[in-house]
Amino acid sequence: LPQQQTIRDILEAGAVSIVVKDNELKNTLENIGKKPKLVITDSQAFGKVSKDTPEDILLTSFSILFAGYKGDIQTFLHGAKAIASLTENSTVLIAEACAHAPTTEEIPRLLRQRVGQGLSFTFLRGNDFPQDLSPYDLIIHCGACMFNRRHVIHRIAQANAQGIPISNYGVVLAYLTGILDQVSHT
Repeated sequence: LPQQQTIRDILEAGAVSIVVKDNELKNTLENIGKKPKLVITDSQAFGKVSKDTPEDILLTSFSILFAGYKGDIQTFLHGAKAIASLTENSTVLIAEACAHAPTTEEIPRLLRQRVGQGLSFTFLRGNDFPQDLSPYDLIIHCGACMFNRRHVIHRIAQANAQGIPISNYGVVLAYLTGILDQVSHT
């Protein structure tokens, strides 16, 4: 859904959208003729896509776009920095808006590589967002394509009121792959 909405917004703005697989990006950029202003990727492909995207082309992800569209990008950027203070005794809440199982195993894998195998996770879906967030050291939220902005802002306010850092998938993946400073989030 975020991909479809983003492509629709690009077309409605009168811009051109070219869709390629991540393994086709480098060749496409070399042969397209006119350099694009922006490359938008799935956050899980940040590692490969950032290597294939020249520094003079902006890079972002669908999740980061939705972080700004549905949430508060500055809060999510600040929340990602809390990763540096996690320990093996920390617990991370991964909140997925959709009713399906969380779509990424990448975040727990990368966090455990950085913090340690003892890091624990709680996965919640849909409206199963707890009122008491005190058991968590960090909340990582999906892009929230199934929620409206008001709903996401309410969750952010709830986390802020309880002093729990909150971020989103794309921002966290950019942080964990070491490219957060390179990624466009405005």
